[in-house]
Amino acid sequence: QVASTRQNNLLLFKGFLAIAWGVAALIAARSHAMGLAYAFGALNIVAGILTFLYAYKNKHLKISHQWLFMEGVVELIAGVVFLFFAPDINTFILYMSYGIMFIVIVQFIYGYFLLMTNVLHAKNLVARFASLIAGSVVSIALLANTLGTTWSLVMISLFSILYGVLNAQFAVKLRNIIMGEAE
Repeated sequence: QVASTRQNNLLLFKGFLAIAWGVAALIAARSHAMGLAYAFGALNIVAGILTFLYAYKNKHLKISHQWLFMEGVVELIAGVVFLFFAPDINTFILYMSYGIMFIVIVQFIYGYFLLMTNVLHAKNLVARFASLIAGSVVSIALLANTLGTTWSLVMISLFSILYGVLNAQFAVKLRNIIMGEAE
């Protein structure tokens, strides 16, 4: 059980980092926009490493293991893109709009696989559908630049806080309404 706790602490720490960045972004959205973008890149690289470590220590998760590996790859790529290929805050926001849509679609596809393997519950399906709609609205608002820079960063920070809470909840309970149940 001690090893299990250590493994879950990886996701708990990942969730805490996402929440901390989200709170910092809410506080500093107007004054340190590019610093937040670079910090988000570094956060994604750390998150990718933590996801890989969690996946490595939990090979028994079957299909979830494959999705965790893919999540780690995407986090590493996102980290590199945000650190080295987002020269200004508008590019960062544009890339975030693509990233949020990608995350929502991939989570919806993962839900479909869970549904096909009878792992998914009704509340999970409803939550996935709601997150698809909400993520699409946020992504399109960011893409269309209808909110302006500060409010776009606020939306991104709220998304990061939600993502962090879901990771922390998954770590604590080994399941959550979006991810489904651990195998």
